[in-house]
Amino acid sequence: MAGDQAHRRFFRSTRGRIVALLSRQGATVEELAQELGLTDNAVRAHLAALERDGFVVQRGQRRAAQGKPAYLYELAPAADRLFPRAYLPTLDALLELLTEQLPAAELERLLRTLGQRLAQRWRANDQGGASKPLSRVRWAVAVLNELGALAELEVVMEGLGDCSGGQARLRAASCPLAALIPSHPRLCLLVEALLAELTALPVRTCCRCAERPQCCFEIDLVSEH
Repeated sequence: MAGDQAHRRFFRSTRGRIVALLSRQGATVEELAQELGLTDNAVRAHLAALERDGFVVQRGQRRAAQGKPAYLYELAPAADRLFPRAYLPTLDALLELLTEQLPAAELERLLRTLGQRLAQRWRANDQGGASKPLSRVRWAVAVLNELGALAELEVVMEGLGDCSGGQARLRAASCPLAALIPSHPRLCLLVEALLAELTALPVRTCCRCAERPQCCFEIDLVSEH
């Protein structure tokens, strides 16, 4: 899989090797430089990039054998996602099992229910509940981007006021479920239900479920469901 190849490439890179070393225990710039055969300045440059991305943090100091104490670097909690996890193959196997054992209509109902339940994590904040249709749609786009999409909103047909009528189309070059969609295209219904729950508007899927999936959802800005 493409994700596996990218993972292996990262851990063969200098930054990946630094992450692997820090996964064992915290280390100073000097200790990392000695382990990697690099200069201190080269290691500092890589650490600065990893800090910027939120993967590495400074935590305290370690007194060197000679000289002043040196900063100790450790992995941040966000670095956990860089390491292999069984989530994806487990979910893939679960979806295969559900597809085999459930009628198509029942599976689709289950996916829609899951999307609605997922939306409740954001609806609890009620950030878009009382706002106008287009404002709720914009909030839903922000939620989808938080889940890993690169979504943009296009108003296809404008209505009156704050787009109280008309239609909007949400497109995303990056699908948050891209690794699973080619084998399980019905997962688009989960995202459709999530958007419908967040916006309280009718939503229709028009996604491209190919090797590189692209999200597309049409949203009516007229009546609430």
